[in-house]
Amino acid sequence: MQFDGDALTITLDMTMEEVREFEQFVRPRIEYIESIEVEEGGFLKGSALLALLVSLKRTRPELKIPFLEKGLIALNGYGTLHWMCHD
Repeated sequence: MQFDGDALTITLDMTMEEVREFEQFVRPRIEYIESIEVEEGGFLKGSALLALLVSLKRTRPELKIPFLEKGLIALNGYGTLHWMCHD
């Protein structure tokens, strides 16, 4: 996780404990974060990170999360995962 000004950059390969730590870091600072970027090339270890990102987006709709808006990711071993986001 890297915090640079208004943008936060994270990786996909977070363990469940890292996702919890990320949530504890982000929730109190959500008003100051404009964008959450996801680094390419990680390996998604579970759905908890996706659920948290969707929850953050619903909490603060103006938050930019390009990873969610793209709606797909190509992963080694799983292939391409697609999802749909509804407001």
